[in-house]
Amino acid sequence: MKKTNLAKNTILLSIGTLMTKGINLLMIPLFSSWLSTEDYGSFDLFCTYVSLLIPFITLSSSDAIFRFSVDKNEKREKSRYITTGFCINLVNSIVVSIIIWGIGVCTGWKFAIPFIALLLCELFNNHLQGFVRAIKKLSIYSFASVITTVGIAFSVTVFVLAFNMGLLGIIYGYALGYLIGEIFLVIVTKYWRYLNFRLVRKTTVKELVQYAFPLIPNNISWWIINVSDRIFINVFLGAAANGVYAIAYKIPNFCASIFNVFSFSWQEAAVDLVDSDDRNSYYNRVYNSTMATMISLCGGLLALNYFLFQYIFDVRYVEAKLYSPILITSVIFGSLTQYFGGIQISLKRTKENGLTTMLGAVINVAIDLLLINAIGLYAAALSTVIANITVCVVRYFRMAGDIHFKLKKETWFYIGYYMYLLVMSYWCNSMFLNSANLVLACVMFCIINREFVVNFFRKI
Repeated sequence: MKKTNLAKNTILLSIGTLMTKGINLLMIPLFSSWLSTEDYGSFDLFCTYVSLLIPFITLSSSDAIFRFSVDKNEKREKSRYITTGFCINLVNSIVVSIIIWGIGVCTGWKFAIPFIALLLCELFNNHLQGFVRAIKKLSIYSFASVITTVGIAFSVTVFVLAFNMGLLGIIYGYALGYLIGEIFLVIVTKYWRYLNFRLVRKTTVKELVQYAFPLIPNNISWWIINVSDRIFINVFLGAAANGVYAIAYKIPNFCASIFNVFSFSWQEAAVDLVDSDDRNSYYNRVYNSTMATMISLCGGLLALNYFLFQYIFDVRYVEAKLYSPILITSVIFGSLTQYFGGIQISLKRTKENGLTTMLGAVINVAIDLLLINAIGLYAAALSTVIANITVCVVRYFRMAGDIHFKLKKETWFYIGYYMYLLVMSYWCNSMFLNSANLVLACVMFCIINREFVVNFFRKI
């Protein structure tokens, strides 16, 4: 079987990501105490709109740049796709920025300029991430994530705590943090050397857009599944409720970000092995490993849930502990969905990914509209987990004809262990029993990821 760098790349990315998410977790209690629930909810809503606009503006070109450049050996060929993607982003960004600025002038919306700053900084961060993956510099990608997070933490602290800028401060703080990370990436990778505007052709634009176009509804559908709940919450329940839900979502987002580390490496490995005779056996091994690893991570967060909301997060957000376990569970199914999607990308079946994700998006919206007035924030959490389960199951059966997926006995045991922690996160309020569950989660994490833990410390 063809050799891949899946384990090596995952370890490289994990070092940076664990540091990044560790800093993020430390900053959540501070941000939540510095800002009111209304301001935090409004900021989360701005981030929601940014994540919606980016796929439209970039035409999902970041994924296309990676797919078409990663297997090219000549720098000229890489430059052709990278420069074309940059031009797509630049032209569309200028147009959209003018439109948003015009809306701000006409309506008197005072956050138009800060919103544009956040949008542009996050958008080009997205482009540079695709570029770094395309040139296979994952160690730089990992370190840049740490630089960006430290920049965000420092900037927000200065703007919000020192200058008392409130909501405006956290928007500019995030924008400046992204910008710091981008400057680092540009300098370290000598990004300008990959830009050659003489190589831009209509045929290359068409090639990128044809590949990426099905990814736009796919990305929009994921946006609906993962973050559109915030809009419904804001409309029906108010900005304060949105702030509570945003904190509840921060916990599972930690696990989702860890899996994204693997997802980047997995897409590269899936492409490398797409024509291998032994690909089915390898894909199945990774399938079991993915499920086991996500259970170990999400199980650990379930065990931590009691302590985070009881002793660390501001008391104004304590209600979020009720929704966090549901959202943590949705991450497991979402991760498996991305795993199946990585295989589809390697087979260049982007349309298949888009259709299945659109189905999940429809289910998500339907549940939100039907139940949000009746059960409040539970509707948002349940709609997310049910949508993720649906997409995961549909993709599983859609691929069953090509690849035979089978769970190992030990994976079934891990599923039972996770179900126990899920029940305990709602039923148990005992300090002693929650402490025992936390110890159990730590032990299970080391057992499930024993090879990874050893390699991780060796790498450090």
